[in-house]
Amino acid sequence: MVTAEVGAAGRIATRKRRQSGGSTIFGRRTMLFLLPGAAYLAVLSVYPLIDLFRTAFSDVTAENLLGERPFNGLDNMWRVIEDPSFGRVVLQTLVIVAIVLVVGLAGGFAAALMLRPRTRLSSVTLGVMVFVWTLPAVVAGNLWKFLLESGGPVNSVLLWLHVIPQPIPWLANGTLAIVVLGLVNAWMVVPFCALVLRAALLDVSKELLEAAALDGASGWKATRYVVLPLLRPVISILCVLVVINAFRSFDLIFVMTSGGPGTATTTLPYLGYQQAFKFYEFGQGSFTATLSLVIVLFLSAVYLRMNRREQT
Repeated sequence: MVTAEVGAAGRIATRKRRQSGGSTIFGRRTMLFLLPGAAYLAVLSVYPLIDLFRTAFSDVTAENLLGERPFNGLDNMWRVIEDPSFGRVVLQTLVIVAIVLVVGLAGGFAAALMLRPRTRLSSVTLGVMVFVWTLPAVVAGNLWKFLLESGGPVNSVLLWLHVIPQPIPWLANGTLAIVVLGLVNAWMVVPFCALVLRAALLDVSKELLEAAALDGASGWKATRYVVLPLLRPVISILCVLVVINAFRSFDLIFVMTSGGPGTATTTLPYLGYQQAFKFYEFGQGSFTATLSLVIVLFLSAVYLRMNRREQT
């Protein structure tokens, strides 16, 4: 009896060793498959980031870009912060982000409410919105730049309707230009917000809305006191994603205004581009880019934490 039990235990132990050996072999094979992807990330992501951080704390100009880069500590940081235009650039970045956040979420929620019924018209509209969402920023920027020219379609229609006495310089006036940039960016964000919020609205129980209607909460009251609290986690995550998208916006500014007139539409990412590739102050440009990267990473960490909390 004892011999049989010892033999059975030995066979079980042998089987476990074989299974562990097989999993080890499988793990090694998995690592081999991951090597190309790891090498790709190391060459195109990790190394550029390391070089960016190194350049941000070095004195790098066009003269020594390919040579020795002397370490200068926090000199680049102080030069960027003490620049008289830095505070204005930060404020302009926040203004664009605020416009995109408010208009994008409000427009997306309104569109989601209107497109909630499953009809042929809503399907076609959703298809058009997906097209707008996937439109490259360079194409959208050129399109809106053409529409908003002094002799463009927007001014022509407004003049024909006698709404304005003369063409409006939409992109030549600093205040108007930054508002227009924020609205165009929001126009590109609205479809994404609408798709996400519509999917969340479709998950709201009809029985819950019917019960709310029986209690006297219908229409806007049901939306405010029943639907919005249920969508709060989705809206919170969506806010972080929209802010990240608006903060790192570069293409629209480059195509539509080039940071002008003057520096009226310059944001932090575009300021880093100007410092590095227009004034050839690669150290200062790298620090500005690093600052932008840190802000985006912080927002990404907030998003991941909120997403994990929502899943829990």
